[in-house]
Amino acid sequence: MLDDGDTLPAWEGAIAPGRVRRLSPKETRRLAEVGVLSASLVHELRQPLFAARALAQLAQAAVRPEQVAGHLDGVLAQLQTLDILLRGYSDIARSPAGTPVDFDIWTAIDAALVILEHRARRAGVELQLGGERGALVRAPLLAVQQVIVNLGQNAIDALASQPGGILHIVVLTDPVRVRVRDNGPGLDLGIRARLFEPFRTTKADGTGLGLMLSRDLARGFGGELLLLDATPGTTWELHVPG
Repeated sequence: MLDDGDTLPAWEGAIAPGRVRRLSPKETRRLAEVGVLSASLVHELRQPLFAARALAQLAQAAVRPEQVAGHLDGVLAQLQTLDILLRGYSDIARSPAGTPVDFDIWTAIDAALVILEHRARRAGVELQLGGERGALVRAPLLAVQQVIVNLGQNAIDALASQPGGILHIVVLTDPVRVRVRDNGPGLDLGIRARLFEPFRTTKADGTGLGLMLSRDLARGFGGELLLLDATPGTTWELHVPG
């Protein structure tokens, strides 16, 4: 706090009054999206990095050449996993507000699976896919991919401590929908009523922004994100315009 007679530091006085502006709602949302992606990326990279380090240490301590080679093969496999994850997140991190394009909905699902398969395997969750290919939609591809990743990651997190966890991703048509369903504990009524409130989360390391941003993305390209009344578990349905 400045007392009477004090002056602003030189760097503060150098900021012209007209140079400071508020972020637009669109820019604020985009920053929130980047925050969600960053938190998720850190979470995903931690395990393969730790595994690569442990394998490298084992290689240093190994005596027989075949042991060294085996451990180094493991390091290379972990580095390949890191490369796949980084490429997947790099695609999603690009602005989703591009021109809508026509594509098979499975194009977005396949791209999302690059990230989800690794996470599901690590959590011991079985992935089951269903629905025929060829259902054409018109939307920004990366926006659709990002919503599917967000829904899939939420499901995997809910199943992580449950034996026999299954994540279903199914394509339905007329109209085209992507149904993401898990056999986890589900959501109680109190949580359901406040799912789309910002910073509202049931996860210790969650941001509370993923579902809100997913619905905003869906509505932004003319679709919708719905929570269905289905048991057991939780079922989401992403509607994508054709």
